[in-house]
Amino acid sequence: LTVAMIFFIFVGATAFSTIFRNVYGEDLIIEFIEYLELGPWPLLIMLMVTIFLLGFFFDFLEITLIILPVFDPIIRTMAVEFAPHLGLEDPTNQAMREYVEAQVIYWFAILVAVNLQTSFLTPPFGFALFYMKGVAPSGVKMQDIYKGIIPFVCLQVVGIILVLLFPDLALWLPEQVFGR
Repeated sequence: LTVAMIFFIFVGATAFSTIFRNVYGEDLIIEFIEYLELGPWPLLIMLMVTIFLLGFFFDFLEITLIILPVFDPIIRTMAVEFAPHLGLEDPTNQAMREYVEAQVIYWFAILVAVNLQTSFLTPPFGFALFYMKGVAPSGVKMQDIYKGIIPFVCLQVVGIILVLLFPDLALWLPEQVFGR
């Protein structure tokens, strides 16, 4: 049953992404974002808050398969603007531009991964909450678990902020593995 559910999510997300692209949905979102005239930082924060809020209602798998393909072109267009924050020089040629884009995508992927961890903890659908209820003594109410999870959600937010402010936390390992 679980495999069928995951497969159904994959099929639905693929269908959504295909239809979304065929009706120029990405272009619509990019135009909307350009209309807002947000700089790269407010836009990145808006994307992170969107993922965080979606984590309250959707599983990480749905967010990953449906939302990330929508956000991908946005992040790629902002890559050059984040180069100085990542300690990279402004790209002067195509090879350097591709490297900068890859670094920004790694950074964004880690930000999203840290953000998606929160979806396990946030009510009403956080899986970890139901695991806790399953192993908790019979006197523990769901409300108690919801209250108890607040410090952990705050820690997740601190983790997101740390990766935002210190991108080397996310980029050090890929740089060691893949080199420059």
